[in-house]
Amino acid sequence: MCICCAIIVVLCSLTSDDVCLVSHKYEHMHRKLDDLWKESKKAGFVINSLKTEEIHVNTVVNQGLRLNGEDIKRSSDFCYLGSIVAENGDTSKEVNWRIQRARGSFSKLRKVWLNKSLCKDTKIKIFNVCVKSVLLYGCETWLVTNEIQCKIQTFVNRCLRYILRIWWPNIISNKDLRKVRGQEDINLEKEKENLDGLITH
Repeated sequence: MCICCAIIVVLCSLTSDDVCLVSHKYEHMHRKLDDLWKESKKAGFVINSLKTEEIHVNTVVNQGLRLNGEDIKRSSDFCYLGSIVAENGDTSKEVNWRIQRARGSFSKLRKVWLNKSLCKDTKIKIFNVCVKSVLLYGCETWLVTNEIQCKIQTFVNRCLRYILRIWWPNIISNKDLRKVRGQEDINLEKEKENLDGLITH
């Protein structure tokens, strides 16, 4: 999803949890911050201004926000609920991070991939549930480009080649590779609508 409107996002770190405030106007965000400060104080919570960050997404507003008389740190991106929010609305950093996480999940299951007593269909099901779901978590918010689709498809193809033990000099096209085990081409637009059989974490 492309963020086409200008928004201001503030991530506030409370004593026990984080809160994300979103607003289209600076004045509204200022009011929300003040209200949050007052109400959290009444409830006995303290907002840690050192851990509070602001990000301006697709906007040229340079006016900074203040919390209890202190300037809030301006960031180019931050992580919230497992996703990276970037100032320019770009999702490449988020996608790279997702690929790293999925690579970690794939590596942890190395013994499963090399286990000769498990059939290949079972391994593919495990891959879909334990790796592909990590890879595509939050993809409904990504700005989908050909480059991103290519990156993700390359990662999936490498994983499938490893699981199916197709190494050089054995040659098989990527299209045939996916046909062998009923894996469709990664089409993020389709994945957004229907994450068939995948369990998100």
